[in-house]
Amino acid sequence: MDVNQLTLINAETSALLMGTQQVIRKQRMQVLIRGSMAKFAAAGAESASWAPINGKSGEVLGLSEIFESSPDISTTKSALQSTFIHRVNILETNNDFSVNIRVSISCIPSMETTRNGQSFAVTCLSSCHNPTPTTVFEADTSNAESVEWRNRYPQYNASSLETQGMLQVNGQPYLFVSQTHPVIELLKQNADMLNADISSQPLIDGEWYKLTKQVMSTCCNTLKTKVLNHVSSRDLNNFFVQIHRVNKGDWSNITTNDEIMSTIPHEVLLR
Repeated sequence: MDVNQLTLINAETSALLMGTQQVIRKQRMQVLIRGSMAKFAAAGAESASWAPINGKSGEVLGLSEIFESSPDISTTKSALQSTFIHRVNILETNNDFSVNIRVSISCIPSMETTRNGQSFAVTCLSSCHNPTPTTVFEADTSNAESVEWRNRYPQYNASSLETQGMLQVNGQPYLFVSQTHPVIELLKQNADMLNADISSQPLIDGEWYKLTKQVMSTCCNTLKTKVLNHVSSRDLNNFFVQIHRVNKGDWSNITTNDEIMSTIPHEVLLR
C-alpha cells in the first residue's frame, strides 16, 4: 500500500510555570504522521504516533526563546513538568489516508466520543483537507480552585505529586515530605477530623516531616480526585499525538461500516 500521511498544524498557547514565575508562551507545531496502513498494522500503535525526539522537547515547545541561553535537559524537564494549557487550536488538517482517523493529544482531555465509548481530541475524515481552524481545548481560567493551586503549588501536578518534594527511604514504611508539599497543607486543614496535628511534629533539618507511605498515598489520591481533576496542569515532557482507526478498527481492515461512514448515503460512496 502507498505511503500516506496525516498533517496537523497546531497552535498551542500555554503558561509555563517555573517556581513562582509564569511565562506565557504561544507555540505552533506541525505534526506529521507518515506511513502505510500495512506498516501501522505490523508495527503496532506506537508507529502511528508523533512525539518530540528524545531530548528535544524544550526546542519543540519553544523554551530556548524563554531562557537567555539554551537550557540543559534538567532545566527543560523542570520547566515543562507543570504547564497550564490555556488553549489548543488545530489550525489545519490534511488526511491522505483512505479511512477516517481519530486523533488524541496527550496534553488535553478528549472531548469527542463515539457510541462505543472511545474518546478523541479531533476527527480527520478520509482523504480530506480541512483548512478551518478549530479550538479543541480551552481552559476555564475562572476556576478559583485551579487558580489557587497554580499560584501556591506551580511545580506540582498529577505526575509529580508523588515524586517531587519528598525523600524515599528504601525498605521502610515511611518517607520524608517537604513542609511545602501540598499534602502537608491537606493534613493541617483536616487536623480536627484526623485527630492529629502534623504541625506539632518536629521538622527534620528544618524542612522535612516524617509520614508513613500509606498516609502519603491516601493524601495524594485525595488531592488527585478532589483538586487536580479540576486543574488543567500537564506534564509536557511526555507530549505526543496518536492516531487511531475509528471504533478500534485494525489498520489492515478497510471497511465502510464504521460509525461515520454508516451515515453517508450509499449512492455517494459509489461515486
